[in-house]
Amino acid sequence: MGGVVPGWVCWLSDVVKSTLDQEIISLPRDAVSDDETRYPVDEPSMRAFLETFFTRHLFQLQRSLAEYIASPDLQKTLRFGPLRLLDIGSGPALASLAILDLIHRMMLSANPRTRIWPFRMVHVLNDTSSVCLATGKRMLTAYHRLARTDGLTLHNDRILTMSAAFPRNMQQVQRLASFLGGYDIIILSYVVSPLIDDCGLQDLVAAVELLGRLCSGHGRVLIVQDRFQESIVQRLAHMLNAECQEQTITQEIYPPRGENERYTYTYYDCLHMPWGNRLLRRGLPSAVHQMRQLHLAGSA
Repeated sequence: MGGVVPGWVCWLSDVVKSTLDQEIISLPRDAVSDDETRYPVDEPSMRAFLETFFTRHLFQLQRSLAEYIASPDLQKTLRFGPLRLLDIGSGPALASLAILDLIHRMMLSANPRTRIWPFRMVHVLNDTSSVCLATGKRMLTAYHRLARTDGLTLHNDRILTMSAAFPRNMQQVQRLASFLGGYDIIILSYVVSPLIDDCGLQDLVAAVELLGRLCSGHGRVLIVQDRFQESIVQRLAHMLNAECQEQTITQEIYPPRGENERYTYTYYDCLHMPWGNRLLRRGLPSAVHQMRQLHLAGSA
C-alpha cells in the first residue's frame, strides 16, 4: 500500500510485498480456469488469485476503510482493544491483511506521543475453501514475523476460522460475537453476487441486518463489489438504508523493464454503520454525514 495519499495512487508496503511474494513462491504453478482464479479451490488456483487479484482487492479495501481507521471511533477501539474483525468470504485473509497494514502505516506516520502501539486484533476468517483459510493463516503469521524484522512491535493476533457457509453459519457467528463482545468491522468483499445467487436478495438483506446487530456501538459493515455489480450493491445499500459509493483508485506497476505503468480501477462500496442508522430513525445526523466530517489522522 502506498498509504493514504491524494488521488489514491497505491503501491504495496514492503511488509505486504514480502508476505505476498513469499506465499506465491511457495505455491505450485498450473493452468486454472477463470472461476478457480476468482474463487481458489487448491494451491495452483490460490497462486493464480494472489498473482491476479490480491493487490487490487487489498487497495480497494484500504481505500474504503481509510476514513474509519483514522476516525476517533476506531482509535478508541485500538486503545482499549482488541479490534475484532469478521471477514465473510475471507479468501486468503485479504481484509485482515489490508486493515492490519493500513493501521501500521498510519501508526508509523502518527505523532509518537499519540501513537497507539502495539495494538491487538482478533481475526475471524470465514470461507468454505480450506486452502483459503490455510493460506490466510500463513500470510497473517508471515506478516507479523516480517513486521517484527522491520522493527515493528506487534502483539500476537488471534486468528479464528469458520468453514461453514454464510448465512447458514449465523448461529456460530452469533455465538462468537457474544464471546468476543461484538465485531468492530465486518467485511463482505466480492461475495454479494454469489450469496444472492445462493439465498436471494431479501434473505441476504436480513442476514446483513442481523450482522449489524452483532457490531459494537461504533462498528461498521463494509460491502465491496466490482463495477459490474453496481446495481446489486445499490439495491442492497438502499434496503439497508445506507449509501453506495463509486470509488476509483490508481495502482502503480513497476515492470522489470520500461516505464512505470498505472492502472485505474473503479468499484463500488457500501460502508454501513448499523447503530448510526438506528439513530437516524430517531432524527439524529446520519452515519454517512458523520463519516464525511472525519479527517485523516495521517498519511503513510
